[in-house]
Amino acid sequence: MARKHRLPSPGRVTAVLGIYVLMTLVAVSILFPVVWMLYSSIKSNQDILSNVFSLPTSIKTANYHNLFAGGQMPIWLLNSAVITVVSVAGIAILSALAAYGFATFSFRGKEKLFVFCLIGLMIPPQALIVSGFKWMSLFALIGSRWALILTYLGWISFGVLVLRNFFQAVPREIIEAARIDGAGHWRIFSRIMVPLARPSIGTVVVLNFMWVWNDFIYPLVYVNSADRYTIPLGILQYQSRLGVQWGTQMAALSVAAGVPLLVYLIFQRQFIRGILAGSLKG
Repeated sequence: MARKHRLPSPGRVTAVLGIYVLMTLVAVSILFPVVWMLYSSIKSNQDILSNVFSLPTSIKTANYHNLFAGGQMPIWLLNSAVITVVSVAGIAILSALAAYGFATFSFRGKEKLFVFCLIGLMIPPQALIVSGFKWMSLFALIGSRWALILTYLGWISFGVLVLRNFFQAVPREIIEAARIDGAGHWRIFSRIMVPLARPSIGTVVVLNFMWVWNDFIYPLVYVNSADRYTIPLGILQYQSRLGVQWGTQMAALSVAAGVPLLVYLIFQRQFIRGILAGSLKG
């Protein structure tokens, strides 16, 4: 006998359509500012001021040409790239080492030290600017890239939390088998734990990359010369007393937003797997 297919009830169809409509509205609200930024970057300042939301009548690449030919955008890109790559690499390494220590070793005051490490998630970075500035002035690092790099290396709280939970969820049988084969802690960490934790490490890398790349307040305080500006601080230079160069600023924002997007696309698979692993094990 042929199986009869039951049609979904009208109420279920209405609920599904309502969800699709809601998700479409959310997607449009998220994508519209990005699309507006992109097409505004190929409009002249006069066209933007005459009608902010109108589509461009012609494509004008002068804004991008001004960024890379007559501006300092390449220098700011290089500064942001060096600071972000070094900082994020250091954050990933320090987070993984600290998380392995918290997940593996037993020592007096371990839980208190772990809670103290997590305080970094509760305190906004703006609250530590004064103390950070004093420390960097003490070591004569104000105005250098190291002032920002050393500051960002302290942003390991999120990575320690994520990776500690992952390391604790690794079956003990795997670790015991490695110890029977004569592996020490460093070999277990580098050959077993780190490869297994690549999705979680990818999550830590992507999120910290976006946080460090988009940070504005610390470069504003620590950097005192235009050749050391990062992207967020450099974009501010397109504002003057005579007005805002909206077209050039939109072009700079498009370039600045494109780099984190590219990093996310590269680590997309690890990022999603890391998020799913955390949700399933949590």
